[in-house]
Amino acid sequence: MDGRDDDFDEDAFFEKLKAVGRAFTPSSPVTDRDLFAGRQYQLQTLIIVESQPGQHAIVYGVRGAGKTSLARVAQSIIGSPVSPYYICSAGDTFDSLWTAVMGQIHLKQTKHGLGFNAGVGVTTSTAASLLTSDVTPHSVAEALHIVSQISPLTIVIDEFDRPHDAEVRVKIADTIKILADRSIKVTVILVGVADAIGQLLNEHESIQRSLIQVEMPPMTDEELRDVIARGMAAAGLTAADSFTNEVVALSQGLPHYTHLMCFHAAQSAVESMRDHVGADELRVALARALEDASQSVRERYHSATFSNRETLYKSVLLACAMSPTDEVGSFGAPDVRDQLRAITGINYDIPAFATHLKDFSSDDGLRGKILKRIGTTRRFRYQFRDPLMPTYVLMRGRHEGLDHPPAPVPMDHGR
Repeated sequence: MDGRDDDFDEDAFFEKLKAVGRAFTPSSPVTDRDLFAGRQYQLQTLIIVESQPGQHAIVYGVRGAGKTSLARVAQSIIGSPVSPYYICSAGDTFDSLWTAVMGQIHLKQTKHGLGFNAGVGVTTSTAASLLTSDVTPHSVAEALHIVSQISPLTIVIDEFDRPHDAEVRVKIADTIKILADRSIKVTVILVGVADAIGQLLNEHESIQRSLIQVEMPPMTDEELRDVIARGMAAAGLTAADSFTNEVVALSQGLPHYTHLMCFHAAQSAVESMRDHVGADELRVALARALEDASQSVRERYHSATFSNRETLYKSVLLACAMSPTDEVGSFGAPDVRDQLRAITGINYDIPAFATHLKDFSSDDGLRGKILKRIGTTRRFRYQFRDPLMPTYVLMRGRHEGLDHPPAPVPMDHGR
């Protein structure tokens, strides 16, 4: 590694690497309050929800928006002595979900023996023992009521939209309705994608007043700068303004990618024995971040753009990622045209890439399922199906030098 000399302190080096790993966590949620940046309105909303009897919350947004980090930090600030956290799986049922949640709540029971010299025994169990053999919303509510007499609870159920069993959401809605109606001292925070909200609320329109919706929109540039500044300070590093601006622009409001790029950039700086993160570290970070990105995103990108000959697929997809979007994240062919002209330096018009947009938005074919086409004929607009894809495309474009026109070839006046 660069910059080492005879005074190299291996212990200090490893401590620095560990500090980077604690400061930037692209693979896990932020749980340290000091490293949690932005989202103050959402955080305050969850704190207020917990203080209101009968109130619960649902945190929703796209992948990579920091939903879990918000819920975990809020849970930490609330500080309930009993705070189960559960991540749902695709195979979960209502029974398995609540058995697992209750299994995290430990109970102690003191038993006194008979006679003057009898001892005192303490037995331990979990709140799962309070559930009936047939787990229902009513039995869950009753078990939570019993536990809440000992201590208030704050329960986070993450990725609640993942279970394939449709009854899970129906019964969760029923459970929240019962908890709210009985004002049981329990706060349930659900975390999931936006599509699941409508399904949940449709089961019980009446729970809308007791289930506060907390949206996680893309982070502002200022919030992302705060993420970078806090993390770099925690790792004992500084970052060039140009680095910060570049990472903010590429992240497109998703803190997941901010953490991913900063982690690799900071790690590169430490490996090179530098305390400042700049352009060199960004180049390394982009290469490593592209390798570390979601496998499904990498595979879909490869399928959509692969060709044995030179084509426009990479450039058109990059133009899509660079296009300005409306409030629902959609863009039109004219937007793509403008960006395609900017990055290629060629005056393309819409017919030149209409087939590419059609291929990207098809439901079959190797290049399909990248975009979703909405609207009507001649007024079609497009959205990326996976919110993690646009930033990946931008990082690829920056890393491969595709995001600007090629330099003009100088004329040879001697021929």
